[in-house]
Amino acid sequence: MGPLNKKKPALMPQSAAVIPVRTKKRFTPPIYESKYKTEKEFIEYTRKAGLVVPQERMERPIHLACTASILDAYVPPEGDARMSSLSKEGLKQRTEQLKKSVASQLSIRKIKEYDANFKTKDFPEKAKDIFIEAHLCLNNSDHDRLHTLVTEHCFPDMVWDIKYKTVRWRFVESLEPPQVVQVRYSSLVNQSNMYGQVTVRMHTRQTLAIYDRFGRLMYGQEDVPKDVLEYVVFEKHLVNPYGNWRMHGKIVPAWAPPKQPILKTVMIPGPQLKPWEDCEDPQGEAHKPQLA
Repeated sequence: MGPLNKKKPALMPQSAAVIPVRTKKRFTPPIYESKYKTEKEFIEYTRKAGLVVPQERMERPIHLACTASILDAYVPPEGDARMSSLSKEGLKQRTEQLKKSVASQLSIRKIKEYDANFKTKDFPEKAKDIFIEAHLCLNNSDHDRLHTLVTEHCFPDMVWDIKYKTVRWRFVESLEPPQVVQVRYSSLVNQSNMYGQVTVRMHTRQTLAIYDRFGRLMYGQEDVPKDVLEYVVFEKHLVNPYGNWRMHGKIVPAWAPPKQPILKTVMIPGPQLKPWEDCEDPQGEAHKPQLA
């Protein structure tokens, strides 16, 4: 055979050699051992050095935006808004109110130390505006705005049991100008945490109607106004520079007439039928075609 037909020897691939390359040594911070083995030794050293170590407390801060009740609730005189002040019993009520006004004067001075703009002459009109706007929020279910007008103590009482219901409230007029009948102040937790409460007498004419989720009238009438005498308590967190007067509750006297009962829609249970029986139509049974 010729030289062109000779087989060429196979070439073996060279193996890849891994050559370690020395890199720069990384810096590792040294481990420092504390001079003080216990926390007690460290506190003693800081005290000798003149340092004060604050004590760590595992307590969460609590914000008390309002009180949980009405301070020294005002007792309305019996027959208010129906008794003349010139009568004998009316004069007795006037004298009792003058005796109780001494505590109110002291409370007014205390409130003015925190709220310089507080005046008993201007406050009733401001309280009436808060009262009207808070009740109008129930018509629109505006709970965000309602939180800014009423306290956390009053909010559950206003929105309780009105879910899936429609409220129609309207302010008609004031039969008598609102007036401040009592002012009180008190502290909570400590002496510097002050709260002020003002009781305002409101004799107004309103309309109220409550409908259930089926549109049936449960309480009141939307077109018939009624005369309402209320004693509304307003509260403010005095030490809070951004605090506002909010509605805190209502005082219901013992001699107040009972309210109209609430009509509720209930389901009347039908007859217990067996699986093969049909319910009878109260308007008459429909004609069934006869099968041939």
